[in-house]
This record gives sequence, C-alpha cells and structure tokens, in this order.
Amino acid sequence: MISFVCPRLFAEDYRVYLFGIPIVNVSMEYANDALSFHTETLGMFHYIWPVDNHYFTEYDSISFGVRHYTKSINQRGYSSEMNCIYKSDSSFLSYNGQSVSIVDSIQNIFTLLARVRYQPTEYLDTKWFPMNHEGAPYRARYLWAGTELVDINNVGILCDHYRLDIEETEGVGIKVSDWDYFNDHIASHEALRQIWVEKTGKRRIIQASVSIYGMTVKAEIQDK
Repeated sequence: MISFVCPRLFAEDYRVYLFGIPIVNVSMEYANDALSFHTETLGMFHYIWPVDNHYFTEYDSISFGVRHYTKSINQRGYSSEMNCIYKSDSSFLSYNGQSVSIVDSIQNIFTLLARVRYQPTEYLDTKWFPMNHEGAPYRARYLWAGTELVDINNVGILCDHYRLDIEETEGVGIKVSDWDYFNDHIASHEALRQIWVEKTGKRRIIQASVSIYGMTVKAEIQDK
C-alpha cells in the first residue's frame, strides 16, 4: 500500500455537485512543496459508482516541477497503485519502472493546482507550462478571466477567475494507468476547466468546475 505523507500546513475540504446533487467529497492538504488530494463518493452515488482515490505529489518549491507522484485508485471494484519518481540525473519520470523523458520543470494537474495558489496572476496569465499527464506529453496554461464575487454559504468571496487550458503535444508517451476516472477526464480536449481563487489572504481555491459531454461538475469549498 502506498502511503501519503503531507505536512498539514493547509487543509481544505470541498463538495462536488452534478446537476446540484452532491456526489463527491474532496480533501486537499497543501505544503509549500507537496499536495495531497483525496476523492470519495457519497450518498446514492457511492452505491452506484463508488470511488475512493488518493493522489500525492511532491514538487520543487520554485519551478513546481514534479519530484514524486503517487496514487492509489479504488473505484467500482477496480484498484491499482502507481509510484512515479523524477530521475534528476537523466531527466526522466519513472512510472512504476517505465521511463519517459521530460524537462526539469514538468507539471502535472496537481502542481498546477498548487501554483495557482502561490503565484500572482501577472505571472501565470497566458503562460504555457510543460506537463506530463499520466505518462503523456501535454502543456497547460491559465487564462485570467477577471475578478468575481463567489457566494459560498451566503458569504461573498472576491476571487480571481481563471480558465485552465490543457493540450496534448507531440512527443513520446507511455501508458501507465488502465483506468482512473478523474485523470481520464480532467485533461480531455473536450473539457472546459474553470477555477476561482481567493484574491487575498490564503489564496484558497474557492470553486472549480469542469464542463464536458454537456454536463458541468462543480466543486465548492466547505468554508469553516
């Protein structure tokens, strides 16, 4: 069993909704060089499509380049584990022993979530970042869409609103994961990804949404 250890500097919980119905709980724990991400279905959805997945990423605190990435997948009777290590001497990511060539500052979806908290809009806006998504070459960028007031439990929170673009690029990739419901859809070219980040203070991710196949899944922070 893969273990997940993340210093508890920040911890946030989210509720994910589909057509206004709560379907998933998400918890994220942040350090300045690590992010732990846990998803678990709830209610009737848990009986129809049970999911209990853990993801953990360690990264360089300056470039946000992936240094160690692990995941444990348990969904609808299927389970698997993956361990990914950055090989600094040869600029490879090794996924369960399979290697793929990358640059030092390579991102994944979780380092992208981390850096939007820590880096200013002026730096992030329109800049493409190299990304390796489950063994395949991609690139990603944030596009700033303005400042908006997001209502959470009748409290208005001023947020920076971004669109997150993720595009597959040319290059050599490897197949490292047979089935992972979250990662199979988050990087789809058909998906519209949006994120709202607290403008001041802790720069928490307040809300996020993914629209795909005519449906929109929305995650909202459970403000304490």
